[in-house]
Amino acid sequence: MAGGYAVIATGIDPVELTEYAVVLSAVALPLTYLPVLLVAGDREVMGAHVNGLLARTVGWGYFGLICVLTVAAPVLLIVTNGGGG
Repeated sequence: MAGGYAVIATGIDPVELTEYAVVLSAVALPLTYLPVLLVAGDREVMGAHVNGLLARTVGWGYFGLICVLTVAAPVLLIVTNGGGG
């Protein structure tokens, strides 16, 4: 509640703040997804529960997509002037 009041008291547009927070979280997503992907494919750690070929392929494909979107998100935020056109 105090955090919400602090945002309103500063005069920052809450929608714009949310847009920037989403872009920053998109930049952090590959850094959180990669360790999970690596551990899930490690037979020494996962044993019989290691990802199979299909799961590894889909996982790495999704990781590639995340990396592309991570590069695109800040660029699009700047080019579209924060989504305003």
